[in-house]
Amino acid sequence: MLVDTPTDDVDGLAVWDWAEGCELPGGTFAVERLGVGHRCESWLVWSVQLWAPAVLKAARPHQIHHPRAVKSLRRETTALAGNLHPGLPRLLADGTDEPIPHILVEYVDGPTLADELEDNGLLSISEAANLGAQLLPALMDLHRRELAHLDVKPDNVVLRDGRPVLIDFGSARRIGTEQPAGHPVGTEGYASPAQEACEPVSAEMDLYSLGRTLAEASGELPDNVRFLLAPHPTAQRALTALAEAAGELRPWPSWLRA
Repeated sequence: MLVDTPTDDVDGLAVWDWAEGCELPGGTFAVERLGVGHRCESWLVWSVQLWAPAVLKAARPHQIHHPRAVKSLRRETTALAGNLHPGLPRLLADGTDEPIPHILVEYVDGPTLADELEDNGLLSISEAANLGAQLLPALMDLHRRELAHLDVKPDNVVLRDGRPVLIDFGSARRIGTEQPAGHPVGTEGYASPAQEACEPVSAEMDLYSLGRTLAEASGELPDNVRFLLAPHPTAQRALTALAEAAGELRPWPSWLRA
């Protein structure tokens, strides 16, 4: 353990002791800590170059020389570099080669879906379907680039003005690659059976996790969307089914066919 370094209340390992207003990597200034993960922690910061808030994700003090911390950050840069989809945040800077490895990502202002459900209760089925109809195209954008998120869950969905944005790409992997033997990627309860069994990464894993997230959001899945939790769901079928279940809330005109 690092000397004179504060520790996290959950795992007892070192975290950064950055006071509000202190200068941080990437030409930013600390506002507040947003969260602490296994290898990295996230901070709300002020970017001097952009003169706007942003999110700094940096390796924790005991992880700055650990290759897996850098790999986690580089998975995020791979997923977000050049992103144009509004359902995914923008990568603002890549500092993974710096003394404190870090990345700077667009700040998405709003509650997580998990917070929204805790504060205001379940969504209606049509509201949840509308949410899914907006999240799925963001996942499809990743899948077109041969990447899977692998950790879709309410904690990783932020509602910006009511519209969902998927965050936290530290678990993202290239489709077709192997998972670590005996150590499935993702979060128990949202990971698909294939993901839990450490099968090769697939887009179907994200579709299952999306289904679990929507079921949690509304208490149940519409009948026409339950196939998301069955083997071999397809994104195209899901896009049509979610739009139908959203009814008048569907996020694109009814004359458009997905």
